Amino acid sequence: MNSAKKSKLAERRWIPDGFHFLGPEETKNRRVLLAGLMQIFENNNYSEITLPSFDYSSSFHSHLGASESASILRARDWDGYELSPSVDLTLQVVKGMAARSHWEENQNVYYVGRKIRDHKKRNASRREILQIGGESIGNSSIQNIISQIQILEKLWSFTAGKEAVSFALGHAGLLSLVTEILSWEEEWEEITAQLLFTKNHTELINLASRKNTDPHSIEILKIFLKPVPFSGFEEFKKTILSFDFPSDQKRKAEDYLKEVSSLITEWQKASVSFFGVWDPALIRDVNYYTGIVFQGYREGHSEPVFAGGVYDGLYETYTELKKEACGFALHIDPIEEVFSQR
Repeated sequence: MNSAKKSKLAERRWIPDGFHFLGPEETKNRRVLLAGLMQIFENNNYSEITLPSFDYSSSFHSHLGASESASILRARDWDGYELSPSVDLTLQVVKGMAARSHWEENQNVYYVGRKIRDHKKRNASRREILQIGGESIGNSSIQNIISQIQILEKLWSFTAGKEAVSFALGHAGLLSLVTEILSWEEEWEEITAQLLFTKNHTELINLASRKNTDPHSIEILKIFLKPVPFSGFEEFKKTILSFDFPSDQKRKAEDYLKEVSSLITEWQKASVSFFGVWDPALIRDVNYYTGIVFQGYREGHSEPVFAGGVYDGLYETYTELKKEACGFALHIDPIEEVFSQR
């Protein structure tokens, strides 16, 4: 059999790598899992919404970095418009709710949906990710973020019991301030953020040296490369504010750090069970986050099992109204096996 026929036979016989077929038992287990998770949202006065499977590709392009944009699957409709399966569900929630801004509806909503990205050989088995998430439109206060983290606690307890998870906390504004302080060309910003996120100390410092970066800025970069437990945040804050910034940058740093301090204080009052880590270089793979961001990691796993944050500017990109917003999502696939074994 020639290679062309083999290829055609493979296309007929196998579902592409990274897309999921579930048998009867797996489907039953997933239904039980999702029913329990959805009930937790209902108990916390969140209303279910349904998201479309496809959207205009341009909706995603405008909020993804160059490397992530390359992972978008594309097709064209009969009118020539480029369409893609959803690669970001938060964006679709906010876009959909903004289109209904004149409706009197609950602005605390949750969904179950799939996001799909073609990561090719780098991560082919993770093209399709099922997640359940909650979004709050009109309120991104620290108290509301904490309330969402408490919902996450309940979701995690239901799915994984007492399995430990680390909660990494960052701030999108603070990371943007670092790129502002460096004053490097725009094309270097994404590279810099990625080197910070991956904690690639050697490459980042070498890059800074090649660009004749002043010692003051290099010291800031080094500090951002070191995550610390929540107990070490005040020392981090003190160190950052000891640097000699221009007045406008100093004010921004104080405001951002005050937000983080407030969240950690409320976290301690609420006795959140997750192990909290302050990671100043934590970034998300979309560019619409404006404040607090976070991700959760199981011990021994490199991919996050949940993520969330604040995106106060996203709503007004779809309507003339300005509204705060925050939300989070729990990835179902990595924890299904844990749930089924309980």
